[in-house]
Amino acid sequence: MTEDFEAILQAGSQELAAQTSARPAAVVRSRGDELRRRHRMATAALAVALVAAVGGGAFAVTGHSRQVAAPEAVVSPTTPATSTDEPTVTPKTPSAAPDNPAATPPSTPSPPCRSLVVPQEIKDAVTQAYQRSQPELVHIAPVRGTFYYGECDGVLYAGTAFTPTADATENELVQLQDEGGAEKYFTKDKATGSTWTFVDSDGFPRDPRGCAAIHEIPARLAALWGDCLARP
Repeated sequence: MTEDFEAILQAGSQELAAQTSARPAAVVRSRGDELRRRHRMATAALAVALVAAVGGGAFAVTGHSRQVAAPEAVVSPTTPATSTDEPTVTPKTPSAAPDNPAATPPSTPSPPCRSLVVPQEIKDAVTQAYQRSQPELVHIAPVRGTFYYGECDGVLYAGTAFTPTADATENELVQLQDEGGAEKYFTKDKATGSTWTFVDSDGFPRDPRGCAAIHEIPARLAALWGDCLARP
């Protein structure tokens, strides 16, 4: 745009030079003043155009000249206040059946088997029980040192061999000799208060397992008695 004004100025100067010789000096001066005024006006217009061009470019880049406000901050939802109230506890509804129903009491463990010290009255009662089973044997007594006595599950047990007394008859001596002095076994129920009963005898020859082979004697008690093998 400056080059256009220079061209205009140059054309005006040429025109002024062409007319100088033909016109008076006053006319020339007036014509020069007009050209200078026109130049100043063109220059001012050019400056305004340049300023407008620069301002327009800045507007095109930024989109607007006003300062853009910063976006509002994102506000998070308000956290609900934590309740300090005590939690509500729902009472447990009692069940219809108790935890430990009385209808089913715990089972009582069976008392263990035990070997007992035998008093004389037990020896006499057991001898009488054998005499009842063998009426012809009257003059007999338990062999010393071989009497077994104990209890299992409320039942009393005894085991002994018999020997003739000094007043035994010949028949009693023969019968006891034929039996070989084998061990005899007896029981008595404590709950019923029954008397002693002869239940079994060692065989001949004797079983090497001793009273462990006798079904009427509990195995636990036979073990406590050493299987009744103390006497050979």
